[in-house]
Amino acid sequence: MRVGTLCYATDQGLGVLARAFHTHGVVTHPYVVVHSHHPTHTEWHRGAPSAHIRQLNVDDIVSYFKQCDAVLFFETPFVWALLPALKAAGVLTALMPMHECMPAEWPHQPDVVLNPSHLDQRCFPRGVHIPVPVEVEWRKRDRARVFVHNAGHGGLRGRNGTKELLEAIRYLKSDAEFIIRSQDPNWREWKGWRGVDIRVGTAPWNTLYAEGDVFLFPEKFNGLSLPLQEAFASGMPCMATDRFPMDQWLPRNLLIQPTGEAPARIGPSYREFMEAHVDPKAIAAKIDAWYDADISEYSELGRKFAERNSWAALKPKYLEALGCA
Repeated sequence: MRVGTLCYATDQGLGVLARAFHTHGVVTHPYVVVHSHHPTHTEWHRGAPSAHIRQLNVDDIVSYFKQCDAVLFFETPFVWALLPALKAAGVLTALMPMHECMPAEWPHQPDVVLNPSHLDQRCFPRGVHIPVPVEVEWRKRDRARVFVHNAGHGGLRGRNGTKELLEAIRYLKSDAEFIIRSQDPNWREWKGWRGVDIRVGTAPWNTLYAEGDVFLFPEKFNGLSLPLQEAFASGMPCMATDRFPMDQWLPRNLLIQPTGEAPARIGPSYREFMEAHVDPKAIAAKIDAWYDADISEYSELGRKFAERNSWAALKPKYLEALGCA
């Protein structure tokens, strides 16, 4: 069976997500969207057609995808008119949404909605919930001494909690150490401050979870959080924000209690969602409470999570949902 996708090939969440689905054979026919600001990795999808995001042509894309049985879009179809055009061409359309990045009213409906989290399933109940598979090397962690935070580009509205995390370090009483990776150079000023190792740039994917003991990610909103899933699967206990849906699959006694939440939205035409507020002092207190604690039991839970959410376990579910089983 042939499955297409319209995707970025960049070092961002959407680009990495599409690449994984291509690498593991769910997607067979990618069509690359050239990003306006981030470099495109042409080697990720060799031979695939491409077009700049401002020059996407519905007729050209549909003509390419006519050879496919289904087209899977990650978070956005880029051009919503593609959905009815592909349906008219007899191609099944599927969309994996991210609830906070979706329009309040979808201009067109896909045939299939694949919800990557419990939160997306709550928002789009006609869809089916299938977690995103993870593929990382598991390593047992024993003591909580080095805390890791992968900030990426910072996330929409600073949702990854990098600013709050750095402010929290001022309140620490323990000797916790930190590895903070960022693709944004603005955090360089913290380098070398009180056990903080700031690494600016794009790190090789297979190194993101190779070091450290606890993954620290006080995010404010996000239905799907691949960094948390990958870190947990690598054997790192996760210190995230205590909110739905993270409280459904992460050990709750490591989670950071938010001080509240408030309605927010990405833009006027987007869905409203609840954004958590996280106090830096609460982050510091949680780090101090767990510093040098025995975390081996939680590391083992990560190994079991990795087995349940592996490509071997979940790929058949995706193929079935796409009518390709």
